[in-house]
Amino acid sequence: MKRFYMVLVLTAALLVSACGQKESPIIYPTPELTNDWTVSMTQTGGIMGLQRTIEVNADGSYTVTDSRSGDVVTGTLAADEIGELKGLVTSIKFAAPELQSNCADCFLYDINIQSNGQKLIIQADDVTLPDSGVEALVSFLRGKIEAAMQ
Repeated sequence: MKRFYMVLVLTAALLVSACGQKESPIIYPTPELTNDWTVSMTQTGGIMGLQRTIEVNADGSYTVTDSRSGDVVTGTLAADEIGELKGLVTSIKFAAPELQSNCADCFLYDINIQSNGQKLIIQADDVTLPDSGVEALVSFLRGKIEAAMQ
């Protein structure tokens, strides 16, 4: 009987300790985009082992690289696309995921934003992307990568 009460008390303690309040995620500030900035994203993973990078500079010039094929494409964004990219970057409310995703075949997105001596590095994957605050930026950059690689 004593053993039963001991198990009951331990079970109750575990249940009570698991009912804590969830902490708010930490929101990381985005560097203010000044005259000289760079936004880059590397997309890796997937079943095919993709590895593609795009780097966009403040003047709209960009370079897209496919590491697997060795293809490199350069171009320049239109003025409205530069404005859209700047808007996406300045509106980021990046929240690091609480748990790491264990998705083996997901794409991994490494984003690097540099401006005025400040740097923000963001990492997300297909599972954590919707709650990361950078989904719109990733979609924009992926679209540019896909268009360049056609």
